[in-house]
Amino acid sequence: MKNTVNKSPFAKEFLKMAKGVFTKEEAEDICVLANKYSDEYINAHPDAYGSAVKVSYPFAGVYRALQKYVSKEEALQLMYDYAPVIGEKQRRAYWRFTSIPGVPSLLWANFEKIMKTAGGEKAGYKSTIYGVQGNVAGMDVLSCPVVNALVEIGMPEVAPVMCAIDQVYSTGYRGIQFKRTKSVAEGDDCCDYRYKRVRNKKN
Repeated sequence: MKNTVNKSPFAKEFLKMAKGVFTKEEAEDICVLANKYSDEYINAHPDAYGSAVKVSYPFAGVYRALQKYVSKEEALQLMYDYAPVIGEKQRRAYWRFTSIPGVPSLLWANFEKIMKTAGGEKAGYKSTIYGVQGNVAGMDVLSCPVVNALVEIGMPEVAPVMCAIDQVYSTGYRGIQFKRTKSVAEGDDCCDYRYKRVRNKKN
């Protein structure tokens, strides 16, 4: 696997950020290094969960590459500052998709299955899934493979960046209100995902 940052839906957006902050030569170097480091992490962990491959290691690659030109603290702050921008791009994509008539209803009808798949053991999560009960649904994520992978390579501080992105894009599902007040990555006992179905004439 090569250029894994470029293949990561979220991590590749940080390289766009780099182009606006650093010189052309520096940004190009950061791009090369980020992909190199990400590939190294992935190659060293062939049995890693998909979320680690798509998020943890690419994020770590970017974080490490940025540190060639700025301090560790500055690198992390750059990622934090840009996280809402990435989240908003994804939120708009979800909003456009769920604006298609019938999609919100179909999504809610399958929401419990989606939670069990996305937050289940096969994906590397340990979760308490409450399922869909009328117009509400929820799950508590007790252990997250994104966080665990970053802890393993000594970069736990990067995990909350993904949470910051998640907090924004998860509001993009039309007809479904989202709320999360806690995060394992930020030291809480769980990530408390809560959803509420909001009906209107078009969904």
